[in-house]
Formats: sequence, structure tokens, C-alpha cells
Amino acid sequence: MSRIASLALLLAVAAPAVAKADLRPSDYRPGVTVEPLYRQQIDAVYHTDWSGRLEKTDGGWRDVYFETGDKFVNKGLISFNCARPKADIGLILYGTGAYGDAGDRRVVRVRFADRKAWAADRFAPLAGETPPHPFYLAAHKRFCR
Repeated sequence: MSRIASLALLLAVAAPAVAKADLRPSDYRPGVTVEPLYRQQIDAVYHTDWSGRLEKTDGGWRDVYFETGDKFVNKGLISFNCARPKADIGLILYGTGAYGDAGDRRVVRVRFADRKAWAADRFAPLAGETPPHPFYLAAHKRFCR
């Protein structure tokens, strides 16, 4: 076998193992696995790791489940369109409540005009322990390939 063929075979075998190593069980949904998407540095000492998984695709739309349980606690869905960059972004947030519980659900719509405020941490509906704009960018990059 040639050196190039050996390398290609090694990469083909090793790639799925590396990807699986990053998966971990969800903290809030039994039987569901998530992967790390973004580390949010809160200050010099504390951080929150945001994890997620692709839940659904519909054309250019992606619904991504997300969760964090570090310094901040939240879980929910973020919906965005890979094909239409100016489309609104939707978030369903459950905070510290139970995932899927209608009583704990909060819906936030981020219009294109609001993205600069969100990126500057000045978008009031997403203040506090909610997904930051860089998390959206990481999820978009990961799931819009």
C-alpha cells in the first residue's frame, strides 16, 4: 500500500473516533448526546461551556439543541437559516426549568437589526445567562457546512 493510501486509511478510521470522543451525554435529556460548541469566558476565572446537537434541518433552516450547566445554566433550541444570513434567529429558552416544559419556556426572536446589540451584549431579551452571540456564530459555523 502506498504511503498516501495508508495515510488516507488512517485518517478515515481516526476521524470518527475523534468526533465521538467529543460527544457526551446531555445533562438534561436522557439518551441524547451533545458536543462542545463554544466556551464563554465570564471573567478571569470562570467560564461556561455551551454544548449542542443538530435537532432538525428543513432546507436552509437548522434547529440546534443547546445546553450549559457550568457557571450559567440554560437549555433550549436556537433556529437559524444557513442560506439566508439576514433571516431572523429564534430561540426557545428554558433556563433552569425543565426542558420542554411549556411553563418554563421563553421565546426570543432576534431580528437582523438586533444582531449588533446582541453581539455587544446590549440586547435586553438575551441578557444574563442566555446564549451569547459568539455561541450562535459557533453553532452556525458547525451546522451550516
